[in-house]
Amino acid sequence: MSAASDIAHHFSTVNNGNFLCGVVEGFYGRPWTPDQRKDLFVKMNKMGISSYLYAPKDDYKHRAFWRDLYSVEEADQLTSLIAAAKANNITFYYALSPGLDMTYSSAKELTFLKRKLEQVARFGCIAFALLFDDIEPDMCEADKEIFQSFAHAQVSVTNEVYQHLGQPQFIFCPTEYCATRAIPAVQSSEYLNTIGTKLLPAVDIMWTGSRVITKEITLQSIKELSGVLQRPPVIWDNIHANDYDQKRLFLGPFTGRSPDLIPHLRGLFTNPNCEYEANFVPIHTLAQWSRCSVDGKRDLTNDSVSSDIKLETESDSGSVEDLPSQINSASYHPKMALKAAINDWLPEFYRSKSSHGKPVKPQLVQNSPLLPPVNTCISITATTTTTTVGAGIPPIPAVASILGVGVLPEVTGSSTFQPAMNPVMNSLVSEPELPASDEPMDYVPTPSTSPNDSLVDRLSADGSEIVDNEEAAKVQSDDENRMQTDTDNESKSNSKGMLTFADVELLVDLFYLPFEHGSQGLTLLQDFHWLKNNSHLVIPTKKSRTMSPRIEVQEWQDKAAKFDSMAQAVQSLYIRILDIPNRSLSLELYPYVWDMKAIVGLLNSYVKWLGFSQGWKEAFMSGEQEPWVFRGGLSAELQRLLPLENINDLCIWKAPDVPSNKMFLIRPYLNSDKSAIYDVCLKTCDDGLDGTDVFPGQPELIGDKLVGSFLTLNPEFCFVLEEDDRVCGYALAALDAKQFYNKFDIAYMPELLAKYPLPAKDAQEMLLPAEEVIAGFHRYKVDVPEVVYKHHPSLIRIGILPSFSSDPSLVKKLLSCTLSALKANGSFGVYCEIHVGDKRLMDFYSKVGFLEISLGTNTIEDVLFFGRTF
Repeated sequence: MSAASDIAHHFSTVNNGNFLCGVVEGFYGRPWTPDQRKDLFVKMNKMGISSYLYAPKDDYKHRAFWRDLYSVEEADQLTSLIAAAKANNITFYYALSPGLDMTYSSAKELTFLKRKLEQVARFGCIAFALLFDDIEPDMCEADKEIFQSFAHAQVSVTNEVYQHLGQPQFIFCPTEYCATRAIPAVQSSEYLNTIGTKLLPAVDIMWTGSRVITKEITLQSIKELSGVLQRPPVIWDNIHANDYDQKRLFLGPFTGRSPDLIPHLRGLFTNPNCEYEANFVPIHTLAQWSRCSVDGKRDLTNDSVSSDIKLETESDSGSVEDLPSQINSASYHPKMALKAAINDWLPEFYRSKSSHGKPVKPQLVQNSPLLPPVNTCISITATTTTTTVGAGIPPIPAVASILGVGVLPEVTGSSTFQPAMNPVMNSLVSEPELPASDEPMDYVPTPSTSPNDSLVDRLSADGSEIVDNEEAAKVQSDDENRMQTDTDNESKSNSKGMLTFADVELLVDLFYLPFEHGSQGLTLLQDFHWLKNNSHLVIPTKKSRTMSPRIEVQEWQDKAAKFDSMAQAVQSLYIRILDIPNRSLSLELYPYVWDMKAIVGLLNSYVKWLGFSQGWKEAFMSGEQEPWVFRGGLSAELQRLLPLENINDLCIWKAPDVPSNKMFLIRPYLNSDKSAIYDVCLKTCDDGLDGTDVFPGQPELIGDKLVGSFLTLNPEFCFVLEEDDRVCGYALAALDAKQFYNKFDIAYMPELLAKYPLPAKDAQEMLLPAEEVIAGFHRYKVDVPEVVYKHHPSLIRIGILPSFSSDPSLVKKLLSCTLSALKANGSFGVYCEIHVGDKRLMDFYSKVGFLEISLGTNTIEDVLFFGRTF
C-alpha cells in the first residue's frame, strides 16, 4: 500500500460528533523520527483520526529541561511537523511536563512556561497540553504559603497559561490520573474534586481508567468520574503501551472499551508501542471503533450461548469462527476489526523502506537521580543504547505511569522509581537511513531436499524396538526421528515467499494484548501443557515395556505433530519477516519474533524428546497464575511451562545484532552422530581450539575419553546442536552420576583399556600427548566426593565449536533442553568436572550459572567440581 492509499474504504464518512480520537506519542524510550510522525499523519488522515499529542517522555525539552527554548534548527523542524499535521487535517497538540521541578508560585517559572508555549504557538500550533503525571504530590515551602493544596497550585498555573494563550484547545493531565491513584477513591478524592471544580470548563482532563493499564473501561466508571470532574474525560489509553517490558509487543485489536462509551467521553488517545511500525493494527482498529455506535461483542453474546457457559480458555474477544461473515457497519467487534486491519497492513510489509535503527526501551533502576532524558532536539546519534544509572543496581519494574511505564495492574510500583536515561538524540531531525551494508541479512543457503521428520514412530535408547500392547512398532531410521529447536530443513526451504494473511494473523496472535493471548498463542500454551502432562501415554512401563493403548498413543502423537506444525509456522514467519522490503518494520519486529522463535523451538525440542526417549517423563507445573500477571508475555508464559521453575536465566537471551536466517537444530543424539560429536570434541580439546595436530593418528582418542561413555551408557540424555546438517555442539548428561560411574567401571573402562594398551616405553622416556592420555586411562580411578552428589545427582558435559560460541543463546538453549529432560526425570542438580588449570571451561560454565562446589576437606587433586541446581 502506498502511503496508506487503500485504507480509507474501511471507514465511514460519519464521525461521532466532536469526539477527539487520536494518538499520543507519550512513552519512555527512543521517540519516533520526524519521518515516522509524518507517515503517521498520512495514515491517520486516511483512517479518520483527527488528533496527535506530542509528548515523548525522553524529549530533552519536554520534561527535564522544559524551560529551554528551541533553537533555530529545532524550530524549523517542529514547524514542519506541525504543518504536516495540518496538511493531513490533524490537530497537533504540543505538551509540556513541568511538574518534576516547577515552583508553582514563582512568577519567573510561570514566565518560562508561557514563553515556551508562545514560541511553539508561533510555529503554527493551536492546541496544547500540560501534563502533571508521575510526579510526587508535594509542594515546596514557598508554594505551601500561597496555595491551599497541590491541586489548587496546578489549577492556578493551568488556568493562567490557558487564558494567556487565548483559550486554545487545551488538555490537562492530573497527578491522580487513574482510579488506583485517587486518594482515597475517585468520588471522595479532594484532589480530583478540586480539579473538577476549579479548572476552567473548556480545559479537557485526561484519565487512564481504573488502572494505569486498564483491561476494561466501564460506562459506570466514566459516569462517576464525569460527575467528579464536571466534564467528560479524555482517555489516555495504555492498552497497547509496551515500554514497561522489554519482551512484549502488542499487535492485537483495540478492545475492552465498548462504543457505548463514546457519547460519554470527550475523546480517546492511544499511547501505543514504542516501535512505530508495529502500531498499524492498534491504530487502525481504534479508528474503526471511533466510528461505531454499537457493541458488536455484546450483540453477538446476546444472540448466542450464555457467557456463563463459555469455555474457560476462550479469549474475551471470542473466536473468529463464532462471528458471522458480516456485521452491521455501525457495530464494532475486535475480531472483525482485526481482520480488516490485517488486510490493510499486509501491503505495508512490502513498501520499500529503510531503517532508522531499532527502538530503545528504558531500563529502570531504583532511587536513580534525576538526569536529563533523551534530547530530541539536539545532535544526532546514529544508534542508541540504554544506560543504567547507579552502578550495581539491577533493573526493577517502573513506576506505573500514565504513559504506559509501569507494572501490570496486578503488580504495584513505587513513585520513587525513575527510568534510566538514554543517550542524547534528536527526534526533530530525521536520522540518516541505514545503508544496506549496515544491516546485512546473513542468509544461509537452504538445500533443495531434506530428510523427513517423524513424530509417529520412535526408537528406544539402545536402538531396539519398543513394543506396544498390540503389535511391534516399526523402527524408523535416524533421519525419521530428528528433533529441532528452530525448524527442520524442509520447513526452511518452504518458508521463503510472500507473507500471507495467515502469517500476519499468527504474528498478531503471538503478540496480542497485555491481558489476553491470541487464539494461536493460547493453543501453543494449551497443547504443550497437555503434551507434557500426558507424556506417559507414549512411554513404556519399566516392568512390561508396553505402551498405552494405541488410540491414546495416537492422540498424543497427533497433538505433538500439530505442535510441531505450529512451531514450524513460527520459524517460517521469522524467515519471511527478515526478507521483507520494509526494513524499518523488519528490524522493529525482529527481536520479538526471534525470541518467540527461540522459545517455541525449545518447547518443540522438549516435546519431541518426550516422544523419543526411554523412561518416565514427569510433568511439572509452575502455577495456575493468569498469563498477564508475569512480565514477558506469551514468550515468558511458554517458557514457564518447561520444568525449569528456578533457572529462568537460561531463557534470558539477546537477539543477535545482525539478523540472520540461520536455523539451529537441537535434537536427541542418534547413533549416526557419534563421529560428528567426536569431531567437535577433538576440535575443542586444546583449550577450546582444534587438537587434531596434537593427537595425530588418534582421531577417536579424545572422544573416547571425554564423550564416548555418555554416548554408550546414557544416550537418552544426550543432545546435539546442528546447523545445516552439521553437528556443531553437544550436551551430554547422565541422570544418576553414581550409577553412571558404576557402569563406567564395569562396562566402559575395560573396553577402553583394551582399545588403548599402555604405551611400551621406559619410565625415562618422554610420552607424546596421545600417550600421556592413554597412560592416564590405566591410572584412572573415579573419585567424586559424596558432597557433590548431595545437591547435584546428575553429570553433564557440553561442547560447542568456537565459531558458534559467540552466540550465548545457543549454549543456553542446549543446556535448557538437557536440564528439562533431567528435571522431568526427577533430577534437581547437575555438575561437571573441570581440570584445575582450565580457565576457559571455568568461564564457560560460569556464564551459564554454574558455581564451584565447596568440597571442604575432601579436595581432589587437579579437579574442580562446578554445579547448578534447578
